[in-house]
Amino acid sequence: MILRTLNQNQVIVLRAVADHEQSLTSLLRQLSEDHGVPLSTLKLNARILRELNLISYGSMGDRKTARLEDLGRFIFGLIGERSGGTMRYGD
Repeated sequence: MILRTLNQNQVIVLRAVADHEQSLTSLLRQLSEDHGVPLSTLKLNARILRELNLISYGSMGDRKTARLEDLGRFIFGLIGERSGGTMRYGD
C-alpha cells in the first residue's frame, strides 16, 4: 500500500537520502543524471516527501545535509523489506 502511495520518483529520492550524506541539491542532480528524470520533477517530489515529514533538508540560506526523518526511516525500512533487502538508488 505504501508503494502505491509513493511514486517511483519519490522512492528514488527517499533511497538516495537514506544512502548518502550530502545536500539535497547534489543528490537530486546526480539522480537526474543517473535516471534521466528532470531536476524540476525530482525537486517537486522531494518537496512532497518533506511535506509528508519523510525527509528534511535545509534551504538556500540554511544548507543542511538531507536526511530521513523518523517516519521516513520507518517507510524506508518497509520498502527495503519488500524488496528482500537494502536497496540503493542505483539499483
